[in-house]
Amino acid sequence: MSMSFRKLASLRKRILAGCTGRRNVHFLHLRKTGGTTLKSVLGPHQTTPKCVLHLHPHRFTLAHVPQGHRVMFVTRDPVSRYVSGFGSRLRKGAPAHRVEWSADEELAFSRFADPNSLALALDPAHPAHADAMHAMRTISHLQCSYWDWFINEEVLAAREDAILFIGRIESFDADFELLKKPLGLPADLALPQDSKSTNRNSSDPSRPPPLEPAAVELVRNWYRRDYDFLEICDKWRKRHGGPVA
Repeated sequence: MSMSFRKLASLRKRILAGCTGRRNVHFLHLRKTGGTTLKSVLGPHQTTPKCVLHLHPHRFTLAHVPQGHRVMFVTRDPVSRYVSGFGSRLRKGAPAHRVEWSADEELAFSRFADPNSLALALDPAHPAHADAMHAMRTISHLQCSYWDWFINEEVLAAREDAILFIGRIESFDADFELLKKPLGLPADLALPQDSKSTNRNSSDPSRPPPLEPAAVELVRNWYRRDYDFLEICDKWRKRHGGPVA
């Protein structure tokens, strides 16, 4: 029932855009890239003088975006995304959500208490390597790649004209300022800072320490194709003089 309601609401918004000359702009929510923050601030502004915004769940990909519509998304360095994703699932999504562990996730967290120990076990010579492979393939935020949303380089290149905005979590505030004009958002609109809206828990005293250098290299190798994706995105940003076109 809820899916039907969402589809109906999306259709109504598309019709509204077509009747008023506004852009249809779809936000692709890549996991652990600030999507909860952005959706919390854009939620009350899904219809603006310039566009109609469609704020989608994780499962909505580039393949679902109709031809002629525009796309926006935010990226993040895969190492930082890995650490954030591990912590988020360790907390079962808190503070913004509450999603219980799967049986596989429960097993993974019984074996690895922090992201550093899991990363180090990605070394094929590590005695817990098989357990690490299982954890990386079953912890929901860790198992996904950016390419899950964009298929491959050829598909992304074929839809390049649809891209309106590519942000980086590392420059989130500055990118959001540039995004407000093409979306027709209020000039004084700002990103939220509270932990629930941003789905962060940085004040947690049990927060794990940074990854060791060896762990960083192992995570980079695991997500090497995601770094290829980031390179494409950064070239797009450079060609367009910033994150917005």
